[in-house]
Amino acid sequence: MAAQRAHLFALKNEGGSDSVILDLGRSRPFLAFGSVTMVDSLADFDRDNAYAFDIFRIDGALTSPQVSGGAHWGPPGSTSNVFEGAVVRTGRRIECWLRTIHSQDLDTFGVAVAITLD
Repeated sequence: MAAQRAHLFALKNEGGSDSVILDLGRSRPFLAFGSVTMVDSLADFDRDNAYAFDIFRIDGALTSPQVSGGAHWGPPGSTSNVFEGAVVRTGRRIECWLRTIHSQDLDTFGVAVAITLD
């Protein structure tokens, strides 16, 4: 068993999102998840603020959308929706994405983690 981790910084001054690809070196079973470790509301944390941490793609394929529509997310099938936050799968390249909604009000920090299960 081995683990990889990477920090993500969804900062107001950098567009409010960050992504990272964790490369396991070869296809293998894994557990991947993300955690938001800090949210700094630069103004008021109100109803137009949100953040999402997605396990976005595995080996280039999108994971399953979990939330769509409403004031913040896209229509069904859009990549702006919320995708899985934790997965147990087999693969090599895990793309993780941390983003803020209405990013002029938020800075968000997080960590992406992948633990191999072989």
